[in-house]
Amino acid sequence: MWNAGRETSSPGTELSENQAKKEKERLIKELQLITEERNDLRDRLRFLTERSMKNRSHFRPNPYYEDLERMEEAVMSILHNLEMENTEVHENNHRLKKEITFSR
Repeated sequence: MWNAGRETSSPGTELSENQAKKEKERLIKELQLITEERNDLRDRLRFLTERSMKNRSHFRPNPYYEDLERMEEAVMSILHNLEMENTEVHENNHRLKKEITFSR
């Protein structure tokens, strides 16, 4: 009798929540990979910069430096976009949880 007034969540809401969880996990994995790639590129850039500082007396422009800078900018842009998507997915997930709680 006490359960008669309660409504269970609809399958569509559960599906959306599951989709949001899967999307969040996918974005987190992708963000981790891009962060690792960014860190690797920063390490390479640091290595090249330190090496060029040591050879300052025989300074030769590094032809790969501009390429590394462009790649770092691209990776940072992708990372920023993924962080924004992750925030949106998190907010959407939070909103869905509120709707589920409210409908109960």
